[in-house]
Amino acid sequence: MAIKSFGVSVTIGGTAIGELTDVSANGVDVNFIDTTAHDSSGSWKTFIGGLTDPGTLELTGNYKQGDAGQAALISGRGTSVAVVITFSDATNMHFNAIVGGYNLSNPLDDKVEFTCSLKITGAISITT
Repeated sequence: MAIKSFGVSVTIGGTAIGELTDVSANGVDVNFIDTTAHDSSGSWKTFIGGLTDPGTLELTGNYKQGDAGQAALISGRGTSVAVVITFSDATNMHFNAIVGGYNLSNPLDDKVEFTCSLKITGAISITT
């Protein structure tokens, strides 16, 4: 059953990030290790699964001076933090991530937005 995307929340180190408009945990991928040899059957390449890259967490939101969560993103640049994403059905995604840059965009006749990319490190767990 599908769930609503509206109402998602994100905390880093226990501090909620306010004014979020887009939350994307993406990029999980597995390295494919080529095991093809000169005597591989039928000239087909063969592979085994390697290490899993846990991907990134991409955050976008309305810039809000004084928001504790946005301040934590700014001050946490380069550090590893505990992250919890809570979806509208109360499912939680838990992982650690390294905080990347906190950036502001100021388009003409529009709102000021922030973006921040966090590199997920280690395993991701999902709880209900």
